[in-house]
Amino acid sequence: MKKVMIGCSVLKKEIEAMFDCPDLEYRWLKEQLHNTPELLHTEIQNAIDAETDADIIYLCYGLCGKALVDIQAKSCSLVIPRVDDCIAMILYDHTDLGALRCSSYFVSQGWLWGEDGIGYEHDRIKEKYGEKRALKIARAMFKNYQYLLFIHTGVETKEDKDKCDAMAEKLGLKVNETTGNIRILDEMVSGCKDERFIRLAPGEAITEEIFRHAD
Repeated sequence: MKKVMIGCSVLKKEIEAMFDCPDLEYRWLKEQLHNTPELLHTEIQNAIDAETDADIIYLCYGLCGKALVDIQAKSCSLVIPRVDDCIAMILYDHTDLGALRCSSYFVSQGWLWGEDGIGYEHDRIKEKYGEKRALKIARAMFKNYQYLLFIHTGVETKEDKDKCDAMAEKLGLKVNETTGNIRILDEMVSGCKDERFIRLAPGEAITEEIFRHAD
């Protein structure tokens, strides 16, 4: 049986470090696709369509700004965690996630160093406008947050935490820390079939409603 995971590269290190699935093949898509849900939709569908001989595809995505609506696998089963986004995946065990979203900008190893990470965004602004104006723009962008919330998943290094601290200082934010995991993804590929997961038959399309209501 050919099993494929298609996922956002923001969680690549966690998944490859913690999964013990030698028969699972990985396909990683760029994290900056999240900035354009229509493009993310297209790239996910293209990645699925390319797996013509897969028996089952696991999507390492949430609803992601409705980017997954109408996605389907024409010739195999599709399995997805019933979550809104990657944050809800990695912090699935946190009952206070809603409150954290109101006060915190989330960062982990992947979000810090990815091509759409917080540090790269600041660097792009600085290159265009200079350091002084870049700092002013960046602080305006993050003015509704109080904290950078650094998520420990077990793959981060001191360099990652130092980068988070430096960015928080530039943005005038405090740093909080918490722990996260990818247990829900591990249980998904292990075959769990409870209400946390959406399972679609070949040709069945994803709808927004199935993320809101368990079968």
